Amino acid sequence: MKKEPLAGKYSTTISGVLFLHLALWLLAVGSLSAAKNKKSLPPPSLQETFSPSQLKEDLKVLREALEEGHPGLYLYTPKEDFDRHFERAEEALDRAMTLREFYLKVTPLVEKVYCGHTYFDLPQKLLNSLLKDAPQFPLPLVFLNQKAYLDHAALELPLGCEITAIDGIPMEAVMKKLLPQARSDGYNETMKYHILANDFGLRHFLSFGPAQNYRVDYLPYGSEETLQKQISAIPAKKLEGRLTQRHSESPKRKKYKIGAVEKGISLFSMNTFDFGLNKKGRRKYKDFLRQNFSELEKDEDARCIILDLRKNDGGFVGNDAQLFAYLAQAPFRDFRSARMTTLEIPVKDHLSRHQFPKMLEKIFAKEFKSLETGKFTMLDEKNRRWTPKKNAFDGQVFVLISGWTHSGGTVLGSYLLNNDNVTFIGEETGGGHAVFTAGNMVLYDLPNTLCQLEVPLILYENFKGSRSFPKGSGIRPDHKVTQSQEDLIANEDTVMNFALSLARKSIPPKVVPRK
Repeated sequence: MKKEPLAGKYSTTISGVLFLHLALWLLAVGSLSAAKNKKSLPPPSLQETFSPSQLKEDLKVLREALEEGHPGLYLYTPKEDFDRHFERAEEALDRAMTLREFYLKVTPLVEKVYCGHTYFDLPQKLLNSLLKDAPQFPLPLVFLNQKAYLDHAALELPLGCEITAIDGIPMEAVMKKLLPQARSDGYNETMKYHILANDFGLRHFLSFGPAQNYRVDYLPYGSEETLQKQISAIPAKKLEGRLTQRHSESPKRKKYKIGAVEKGISLFSMNTFDFGLNKKGRRKYKDFLRQNFSELEKDEDARCIILDLRKNDGGFVGNDAQLFAYLAQAPFRDFRSARMTTLEIPVKDHLSRHQFPKMLEKIFAKEFKSLETGKFTMLDEKNRRWTPKKNAFDGQVFVLISGWTHSGGTVLGSYLLNNDNVTFIGEETGGGHAVFTAGNMVLYDLPNTLCQLEVPLILYENFKGSRSFPKGSGIRPDHKVTQSQEDLIANEDTVMNFALSLARKSIPPKVVPRK
């Protein structure tokens, strides 16, 4: 389970971006000293008040940055609807508001982009302070089928009990207020619930305000009687410690590993693609793939791979395609298309520190060409062609997916939709199955509130197969499997157990060597 708050991973243009060019990163490192000269304003407090004109100026900058730069702004919300939402938001800014009020007004508006790479939040320094000292709801939670359960074995309430209400507010109503603060591609909410399992304390604090105590209604496992208990708030830093001690928390995971589970079945955990900025890291990954798939080819008993992508929320370009080359059944490309709205970074005056618009624009000019529509598409030669490896695995592949499977993790899943030997197990991915916006991203600081807005600049169409899902969906599993309350308490991996059962059934009782 991720430990970083919602604000953590995407708070800069360098960390966690799927298609960030290595050249950009290298140039950026050399330019940091110049960027440090930009004046850094102290962050406001949550209760600092802003005038209507200041709030409207911030909304105007936010709107211009999205409308002029975001290539997928109208994928799921038509322009006329967005225009109406912005007009209503501006009308609502007719009085002085605190920073907290402004944030809660604007967050549902940005949510309408339905993009897991579009980021809106409080100023980073303020977030850092809140994540240290703010009094927060003290219970680590996990969400199973959109219900909240206690994910800790040593607190006031019993492990695995269902939390049904907080301060008399049913959890359904609580989550309705919190969900707009979490992101996902399209309409599905699986990723949102995973994010809020990590970020619940902060987002509840922002939505409902500070409290010294909470009145919690809960239902112990196996009981039909709802109980109630008053529990005290704890500082955010203490809550962070509890999150690392969650009952479901697994030992520190390697970025990738493979090993035999039992005869004929291998487990390949691909937990991230967020590595390979340097030559050594890229070479290590290539060597890992080459060596392990060579060993699989030599293993006459190898029949199944369980590919675990449940924690994979993306990383750097090419890592997904390199792996798929060892699983592919036909030639493929990085993506079907990549498009931009503009090659010029909009609203430059309000870019955050350490942004490099001129550098980005030079890269875009070399990699994209204009269309008659006024949009821009990536040059064909920049979209790499791949062929399956000679030792590509041809057995059954059982792919484990979850709401955390996003960005590059879902890109790999979309590649696998081209194969006829793949079965998806788990829950719908947080990343879009067909298109998504990511690529080089730019971070803005709104001029008055200093709230952050990060905008992805490239719209990618996945190189997916003929299988399709409803618009706004992630990859939907062939077998929807969610951990049960009983398995949560027993710390049983329900999804893995289901995959192992299917894998065993796919292998003949007596393994016959492959030809």
